Amino acid sequence: MLITLLTDMPTGTSGMVRSRSGDWPAVWAGRNPGVAGVQYDVEIELGDKFSEIHVYDSNAPKEGIYLKNGQLIVCGTVTTVFDDGIVALDLKPGNLLLEASNPLPTVRVGQVVCASLSEISVFPTDI
Repeated sequence: MLITLLTDMPTGTSGMVRSRSGDWPAVWAGRNPGVAGVQYDVEIELGDKFSEIHVYDSNAPKEGIYLKNGQLIVCGTVTTVFDDGIVALDLKPGNLLLEASNPLPTVRVGQVVCASLSEISVFPTDI
């Protein structure tokens, strides 16, 4: 996923980033500090605390990562449901494997899954 840092981000600190779907806070997990205004290709990792997970067949919220009413949201279309309960999501653009500590509701390929969470870490791929 391509993001642009909106703030300088030393390793392990939180700052604001911009992706195609909007601006959102993230924790920088790069070896070197991130520089404001620079675009990075990153992998994302969700914090392990989900406050809510919703599954939509229709009328789904927009897909991607963004803030809504101050809450950090991740929404994507289910592309794969694995036997161990992990779900692959297409964030348009970008992909994410979602593993919840509690069992997810029954989901099918093509549905949209949205999670409210407390933190996202970004790991530059150095590509």
